[in-house]
Amino acid sequence: MNAPAEGKRHPTIVHWYLLSGSRTVVAAVIVLGVFLLTLALNKATLIDLGPNSRLAPMLRSGVLAGLLTLVTVTLSINQLILSRVFGSPSELTDTLEGNLAFRRNVERLAGRASSPNDPGAFLVLVADTLQDRVTELRRRVEESGGGRDGDVRREFDSYVDDLASYAEHLQQAEENRSTVDTLLVIFGSSYAAYITETMRLQREYGDLVSESIRDELDAVLELLKAVATIRQFFKTIAIQQDLARLSRRLIYLGLLAVLVAYYLTLVYRQVPSTTVPAQSLPLVASVGTAIIFSPLALLLSYLLRVGTVTLHTVSVGAFVPPEERIGGP
Repeated sequence: MNAPAEGKRHPTIVHWYLLSGSRTVVAAVIVLGVFLLTLALNKATLIDLGPNSRLAPMLRSGVLAGLLTLVTVTLSINQLILSRVFGSPSELTDTLEGNLAFRRNVERLAGRASSPNDPGAFLVLVADTLQDRVTELRRRVEESGGGRDGDVRREFDSYVDDLASYAEHLQQAEENRSTVDTLLVIFGSSYAAYITETMRLQREYGDLVSESIRDELDAVLELLKAVATIRQFFKTIAIQQDLARLSRRLIYLGLLAVLVAYYLTLVYRQVPSTTVPAQSLPLVASVGTAIIFSPLALLLSYLLRVGTVTLHTVSVGAFVPPEERIGGP
């Protein structure tokens, strides 16, 4: 089998725009695009930003009201985040115990007394343990000859080689500094393919191999299940962090956009038309338009990543939709 490694192997513009790029930078690029587009359309006389334009009435009638709805959006986002962290003592205790039990299982497989709290370091621990188990499985298969059938040996050799490459891929998480970067390492469906292949080997060749090989296969399967669990848990953390940052930044940008929209309406007046020279008006209006659209650009940049992450991490291994098998956003 040859399950492809995913994640950081596709550093394309689309990948950066949807996933790996700073959401603030992505929003800034969108705002810059709005500014340049507004200037270009005005220069081509497709829109009018001059003294007699309809910009001021439009700002007064709809834009201000639309910006104020950002308060509602922010409150909704906060409610979504808080709904995930609130709970009764018994519920929180059950959650904590479940997390600790999961960590203890990984520590048992790794032969460690404790495991790191950092997401990237924890995934590296799982990857290192998987690499060690694969090496031990290779050694035991070589010692036993892989059973009575030479085809069994060849199947195990191919399986071990592919799994070792996957473990090496997961070790890239050591280079990451954020939960999102760590999550991108375990994007895609390779983990599910290896779970299926491990279970197939257990069923088909369990009676043909030694008990030590069966024990190593059991350990590998547990580690692959851990990758599936980590994948979903880190997705939850990453999305919660993104929504929390979005909520906070929307408040700042929303206030700035409301102020700019309000003051921009005061630039236009009946007599003597505007408070700034006519030749400077397109630049002033374009800058104001870009700032007014900045909260929407920020919202778009974050929701693009949240939506893409959700799309590509829907499954937990039992079934893998086609979107996750593509290997890219």
